[in-house]
Amino acid sequence: METTAFGALEKTPLKVRVLILNDAKELKLAVHSSYKIMDSATNRELLSGKWLSQRTMSADSSLHLREYAFDAEKIIVMPHKDGKIFMNGKYFRGDLVISKREKNLYVINILDIDDYLRGVLYHEVSPEWPIEALKAQAIVARTFALYQSTANKTKDYDLTSDTFSQMYGGLASERVKTNLAVSLTKGKVLTYNYKVFPAYYHATCAGSTEDAAVLWNIDIPPLKGVRCNFCNDSPHLKWDAVFDLKDIEKKLNDSSFNIKDITDINIVSYTPSGRENMLIIKSGEEEFRISAKQLRQALGSTIIRSTNFSVKVDKDSAIFKGLGWGHGVGMCQWGAYGMAKMGYKV
Repeated sequence: METTAFGALEKTPLKVRVLILNDAKELKLAVHSSYKIMDSATNRELLSGKWLSQRTMSADSSLHLREYAFDAEKIIVMPHKDGKIFMNGKYFRGDLVISKREKNLYVINILDIDDYLRGVLYHEVSPEWPIEALKAQAIVARTFALYQSTANKTKDYDLTSDTFSQMYGGLASERVKTNLAVSLTKGKVLTYNYKVFPAYYHATCAGSTEDAAVLWNIDIPPLKGVRCNFCNDSPHLKWDAVFDLKDIEKKLNDSSFNIKDITDINIVSYTPSGRENMLIIKSGEEEFRISAKQLRQALGSTIIRSTNFSVKVDKDSAIFKGLGWGHGVGMCQWGAYGMAKMGYKV
């Protein structure tokens, strides 16, 4: 029997690994508590103390922390249980794994999943939203993180700290109300057939969410498109954009197309939710097929905010008029806001 339901995590706190710094020449590091620095490969203690004042770390054949040189490829900075690490102007809970590749530094934050969520929610929804909407976001974000930790367990990290995963800003991103939403939903995740799934979300669906199978190789009932009548208050409900055709040519060619002298852009197919699926770009006697997803990526997802748009070529310009913001799959955040305002509960 197929089931979609809330699930519960085990009582032992789950750890997630978040890439927070990539390919840096140096970093600033401090630990505001007692600490240990360990060699990741041998578990050998390299340094310990009651407090580490800020120092610059760099790499050559060794990892250098000002006066200290660590003969290791990867170290783990471990503060006391309630301690905090200060790196590049931000505080982080948990441990930091710092590794070098040639002369560049990479940093992964390892921490309890709920501590991670406390640094996520502020970036994904407004702390001023109704608590039920914040709770919905906490459950969805926890589910997404858990799914990624399972899918990426053989890799160096589970998540990045940007829009390719979930925005994460460490301790400075925590707020009282978003922290409360994390606490009130502790251990709750979404499951389908007793397994977590990639619980995607987006800002505004503008009337209907999208079937995940349209965008990715995921075909399960919880991620099928549904009607949404709750996001009408979203400031992202409608948008428009105008591009010079030459600018579109350049952006498409930078994305490995080879198009010259665009004369027209026509939509030729739609997704089940009514979003644009495939387009034909006319260039002289030639025609190029391109997906709406590819066009959005090439032109910029903060400008072409969704694939729910119409497009009209007028002289040397393309005029886009669209609805919603995001890929449209999974939870509509402004829809959750609207439901919470109407009294719906998680």
